[in-house]
Amino acid sequence: MKTLTIMSIALFVILLAACTPMMPARNQTTNKTTEPVANETITETPETPANETEVKQAEEPPVDTRDLPIKEVVEGETVSFPNLKAVDPDGDKIEYTFSAPLDNRGRWETKEGDAGDHIVTITASDGTNTVSQKVLIRVNPKNKAPVIEITDPVEAEEGQTITLEPTITDPEGDEVTVTYSGWMNSSTKELGYDDSGNHKVIITATDGKATAAKEFIVSVKNVNRAPELADLEAVTIKEGQKAYIKASAEDPDGDNVTYSYDFPFSETGAWQTEIGDAGEYDVVVKASDGELTAEKTAHITIEAVNKAPEIVLESPITVSEGDTVTLNPEITDPEGDEFRVSYSGWMNSNTKTTGYDDQGDHIVTITARDTAGNEAKLDVKIVVNDVNRPPIFGAGSFS
Repeated sequence: MKTLTIMSIALFVILLAACTPMMPARNQTTNKTTEPVANETITETPETPANETEVKQAEEPPVDTRDLPIKEVVEGETVSFPNLKAVDPDGDKIEYTFSAPLDNRGRWETKEGDAGDHIVTITASDGTNTVSQKVLIRVNPKNKAPVIEITDPVEAEEGQTITLEPTITDPEGDEVTVTYSGWMNSSTKELGYDDSGNHKVIITATDGKATAAKEFIVSVKNVNRAPELADLEAVTIKEGQKAYIKASAEDPDGDNVTYSYDFPFSETGAWQTEIGDAGEYDVVVKASDGELTAEKTAHITIEAVNKAPEIVLESPITVSEGDTVTLNPEITDPEGDEFRVSYSGWMNSNTKTTGYDDQGDHIVTITARDTAGNEAKLDVKIVVNDVNRPPIFGAGSFS
């Protein structure tokens, strides 16, 4: 009867193994109750520390794994035997024991690093007879996500073209697909002058089975730009007039702009010209934001003004009554223009014969007018001295 019981238990275990994702295996039967068999793994025996006495144990014969049922999982998954079931023909209660690393429920929470083949023993007992089965648990390596490495933060300046160069590796050597999101949607970006600040970028790498993401900062430094100075209009005026340069500039960064002008222009861009300033001038105008400067040149033309004739004559002129006054002024025109001379006041020409009633001071105005209409005037003082005349006998005085 006991033999029948053992064979029945073994038969149920074989049937049970066939119903699970394991390969059929040979049962091992014993007539004595045994303790759980220690976990057997296909690994090298660790070395014995030098300061410990090595205790030699009887080596177990190598296990032929070719016919063992195989249970496959991936690192991180739980090993269990949900279909494990043995039936005792006598109706006896059956208890199961499991060798390590299975716990007393026949479960094993695998973790990263457990990859490899592990042999465990599952034992079913009705209290008198036992049946054991070795099972090969094959823990496959879990596919690892790609590894992304990049400097954080990535630094750049406005106006540059930034190119991200992350180092991306896949532990299994799988082909990796890389995408970018956040502030950048590709590995390159042309930076504008409004991009200063810190920006978040996410690199995502996938090998089709596992995905890794790396978030980092792109720090863009502000770049100051020089003001943009508009072209300056040429200025043409005449001598004696006031010249103005109208400068206009914009600063791309919104900075305050100040202007400066070459001499003889003032800080406000003005120049009060005088007679004699005629000529051509190139004046440099600068626009500054306090750090950077832009400059342009304004062309200034000062036209000569047609000048009035110049009159030179000594004054006063002294004569005596009865003399003839002759005015001989020196008159020249700066431009060599022709001119007309006229006299007014006490004389209406350049000569006058004084009479004996002309004693006193008299003013004569000499006027010279050129063909351009420019006029010059000079007042000349004529002093006529009295002349004492001898008495004259009247008519009939001696009749």
